[in-house]
Amino acid sequence: MAMKKSGTKKAGGRKISIPTKLMILVNFIFVLLLICSLLASYISPLHFWPFAFAGLSYPFFLVVNLFFVLFWLVFLKKYFLFSLITIIIGFNQFTSLVQFNSSAGSGTGNGVIKVMSYNVRLFDLYNWKNQRELSRSRKDIFNLIQQESSDIICLQEYYNGKKSFVNYSDTIRGLGNYKYSFDAYIDNGKKILPFGLATFSRFPIISSQKINFLNTYQNFCILSDIILPSSDTIRVINTHLESIKFGKEDYIFVNELANSSGKNYDLKQGFLAILGKMMNAYKKRSGQVEELAAIIAGSPYKVLLCADFNDTPASYVYRQIAQTHNDAFKEAGSGLGQTYTLLLPILRIDYIFTDKSMKVMDYKTIQNDFSDHYPIVANISTGNQNHND
Repeated sequence: MAMKKSGTKKAGGRKISIPTKLMILVNFIFVLLLICSLLASYISPLHFWPFAFAGLSYPFFLVVNLFFVLFWLVFLKKYFLFSLITIIIGFNQFTSLVQFNSSAGSGTGNGVIKVMSYNVRLFDLYNWKNQRELSRSRKDIFNLIQQESSDIICLQEYYNGKKSFVNYSDTIRGLGNYKYSFDAYIDNGKKILPFGLATFSRFPIISSQKINFLNTYQNFCILSDIILPSSDTIRVINTHLESIKFGKEDYIFVNELANSSGKNYDLKQGFLAILGKMMNAYKKRSGQVEELAAIIAGSPYKVLLCADFNDTPASYVYRQIAQTHNDAFKEAGSGLGQTYTLLLPILRIDYIFTDKSMKVMDYKTIQNDFSDHYPIVANISTGNQNHND
């Protein structure tokens, strides 16, 4: 009788090699991490904050899982299904990250309004870019506003210019016949600072209001009820949620790590400082967006929201609004939609949301270096029906 040779097939099939087992294990770990990043949209950081960090890492976990899909397909292994099924389950998250829309339609016409949202970073008040001419960024932003000729403009991190004995609101109103505007500023309880939010409109603003968020005096939203040429009234909400508040030392630390030279920094101390700031911001934003969602739900008019959320589409903050309103980028944008210029080149944290009855005709991100954010612009068909009709 012939002896069975070692290493031949077993009755149940071939043995799984150790390298293959290791790849399966690594694949499984990244599938779990991708699942955690998907759960970040559903779980408030107030209840469990680590998921928020997984959400921030969604693009990385996605790319790794796409790699595993291709890897197993090359070797004709069914293990590719682990990653593929998880990616498909989170497809809605994927479409928030990248879009392939062509122009959805004409950007002009009856019932179509052009809207710009832009975090102007105080018009580079503190000369972050170390330019010789301190007013260069401000002039560039003013020129951009005039060139784009939007019907409604929402500005975050707005500076009114009063320290220079100039009112920038007057300047902007004259750039494109913006007869109507509403601006509001940070009130720290002792004095009103010249920093805040501003909304400009070519159409009449019939009422306006500032609403402070409960967990901070620095962040709030402003409401402007605007009568459109169609005689429809919409509520434009302009807001800026809690930022991480990275200091100069934090950016230096990150850059040192990126350059693999952190000799002058205590790595543990640097990581803990950044982690603490991010955790605090995630928690504050989750409370703020819940207030914002309630404000939107209580509106007597259709809502158009322009916002700097300081958070990505893979976040609890984003989903609280996206589940009831259309994201203009998803409706008519293309590419990655990056709006924040520092740190990662994929961060989309600025948004235009519309009522479900509105149609986004087209959307664009204007890439320039006037601020640390890119302005976003959308042409929106608002329809003719009032929210209460």
